[in-house]
Amino acid sequence: MIDELQADPPSTVALTAFAPFLRLIEESGPATAARAIEHTESTFARWGLPLADLEADPTLRLPYGMVIELMHDFVAIVGDPAAPLRAGFKLQRGDYELLEYLCTTCATLGETIACLGRYYPLLIAAEYELHLENDRAEARFRLTSGLDAPDFLYEFAMASNFTMAALHIAPEGAQLPLEICFSHAPPPYAELFPTLFFAPTRFGCEHNALVFPAAMLEQPMRDADSLLHSVLTRLADQELAALASQSAFPTKVRDAIEAELAAGAALDAVAERLHISASGLRSRLRQHGTTYSALLDGLRRERAKHALRQTQLSFAEVAHDLGFAHPPALKPSPREYPRPQRTFERVEAGIPACRRSAASSAGPSRRSGTGSASGCRCSCSGTSCASRSLRVAVRARRLLRRA
Repeated sequence: MIDELQADPPSTVALTAFAPFLRLIEESGPATAARAIEHTESTFARWGLPLADLEADPTLRLPYGMVIELMHDFVAIVGDPAAPLRAGFKLQRGDYELLEYLCTTCATLGETIACLGRYYPLLIAAEYELHLENDRAEARFRLTSGLDAPDFLYEFAMASNFTMAALHIAPEGAQLPLEICFSHAPPPYAELFPTLFFAPTRFGCEHNALVFPAAMLEQPMRDADSLLHSVLTRLADQELAALASQSAFPTKVRDAIEAELAAGAALDAVAERLHISASGLRSRLRQHGTTYSALLDGLRRERAKHALRQTQLSFAEVAHDLGFAHPPALKPSPREYPRPQRTFERVEAGIPACRRSAASSAGPSRRSGTGSASGCRCSCSGTSCASRSLRVAVRARRLLRRA
């Protein structure tokens, strides 16, 4: 079946999220660091993102899928399945930059959790919510719905959240967590968790959560500063707005492609419509884990499916409307889409030769028949061909619905 283009653009992750991982790799020795650099260069090349881009733009964000791939490589290079968990405890003050400074200048731990919940997308698309029940408080973490979430990513996130709180709360009167909850099954290294979190750890829970006494919500923060917090809040709001605009970029490109579709949707024309260079457009799309050709092909497939199911247009007319130079270019690969391919061939085979030749030669117009009064180019009176075409059209719609 012809695939629909995904409506939501892929998520991205801030480079600052890698700081604890890099620290653990450095501590693993020069040989491990060399392997990590080699794998990273290979991954960046495969995703079409030159490493030089990181030096030119330190605010560059990486596609979420690429980040997961790098984390898998990281685990393999270090040779320790618990490496993401350990990396979370390598977090140091300042690693998360604006997000960290913003949250830790709040007055209390409760305000910090609320702030982190609002601005977590500056780091990664995730939700951090506070739930209260009597004298028990739960800070629940989860990635945004729709993102592939391997267990080790939750382990890293929970460890880094715990470490950031420990680094920034005032130590006087602080209490340890009551327990740590994970929704996944216990890993082979489950015995490490109570030692690292200084609290009992449960697996197979409903939520991923740090559970602590509700009284800790009033625990003051070491670096509380209301004036600095208000300044950082304005900066964070600007960053969130810019991130929202950036996340909508593939959608904007898709809209521009649609506007240029009838003319062929050339890359240069679409880039000019968006007031950006062609190379800049390609680079920004790679950051979102997609390409210009993928957006163009997806839109064409979507429009072709609608036209062939809902209208009387011929292949030549649909191909012309979608910017193809030749009707055969519209047909999908038999290996990729076997059923629609067979359906298209059966439909086209059932159309009278006079109708097929007229459609192929006339392009977008179906009113140029020069044969009989009905527009036929064969020796029939037009009635038999018209009747046969009607039967074929009905059969085509039934086949396409089933496909």
